[in-house]
Amino acid sequence: RVLTGSEWTKRDLVERYGVAAEKVVITPYGVDPLFGPDGPAADGAPYALFVGGLEPRKNPLAALEAVALADAGLRLVVAGPDRGRRAELGRAVARLGLEARVEVRGHVAHEELAALYRGASCLVFPSRYEGFGLPVLEAMASGTPVVATTASSVPEVAGDAAILVDPGDPVALAGGIERAIADRERLRAAGLERSRAYTWSETARRTLEVYRELL
Repeated sequence: RVLTGSEWTKRDLVERYGVAAEKVVITPYGVDPLFGPDGPAADGAPYALFVGGLEPRKNPLAALEAVALADAGLRLVVAGPDRGRRAELGRAVARLGLEARVEVRGHVAHEELAALYRGASCLVFPSRYEGFGLPVLEAMASGTPVVATTASSVPEVAGDAAILVDPGDPVALAGGIERAIADRERLRAAGLERSRAYTWSETARRTLEVYRELL
C-alpha cells in the first residue's frame, strides 16, 4: 500500500508514477494541538503571515507583491527556512519599497509560529503546488483567516473555509487579503470548524487499518 495525505497526491501517484489506484490509501494529516485560538499572540502593527520555505514552489514573491498592493498599513511577516533565496527576496523587498513593512523571521520554533498565527490578520499562502498544505490547516485551527490558491491539494484541505484565488495572480491575492480582513469573523468560525475534522488520531486510525488489512 501507499499512504498519502490527499486525493490530489493520490491522482499524481496514479497518473505520473503508474501506481495502481487500489493500492493508494488516503490518510489525511492532522494538526498539532499547539495550534489553537487560545494562547499567546504576536502583537504590533497588523500583518499578513507567510509560512513556508523561501523557494519558487511556495511563491513568497507573490506574497510580497500582494502586500504591496494591499492596504499600506499592513505588514508581511515571513516565517520559514531559507532555501537559498533570501537574497532574491531582499531584492524584491527593495524593488517594491517594502523595507519598513516586511519582517523575515527565518525558521521559527513551533511555539513562536503558533503565536504568529494567532496574531496575524490572515495567512497568505500563494503556493503553486502542495501535496497537502499543512499551514492552511494550522492557520484555520488557530482562528486565522486563510487566503490561498486553487493549486493542487489546497482547495481539498481548505474547503469553503478560506478565500482561494488563482496561483500567480498577485492582484487577486491582494484582493483576497482585503476580503479576508473584512470577513474575518466568518472565516475564523468556518476555519475552526473545518480544522476539527483533521486530527492525528484519525490519521493513526486509518494507518492502523491498513496494517491490519495487510497483516
